[in-house]
Amino acid sequence: MILAQVVGHAVSSHSHPSLKGCKLLLCQPLDSEHGLTGAPLVAIDLFGAGLHSTVFVSTDGLGARHIVHDEKSPIRNFIQGVVD
Repeated sequence: MILAQVVGHAVSSHSHPSLKGCKLLLCQPLDSEHGLTGAPLVAIDLFGAGLHSTVFVSTDGLGARHIVHDEKSPIRNFIQGVVD
């Protein structure tokens, strides 16, 4: 699990059929001092997180594929919770 900040939305004109209807957010990992670090990642949003929200991102690909009901989906990350 990664602590991250939502920095944008992922938009695509073509995507895998398993991602139809999924809201995808661009999440930037945070370091121990809550500064942005590393490369951003795309995650399925299950909680309606907004821009600049701090979130927990799960990198469990099996769990992400279970969410979209497709074991061959390319998705690997999903937002597991929003930090208050």
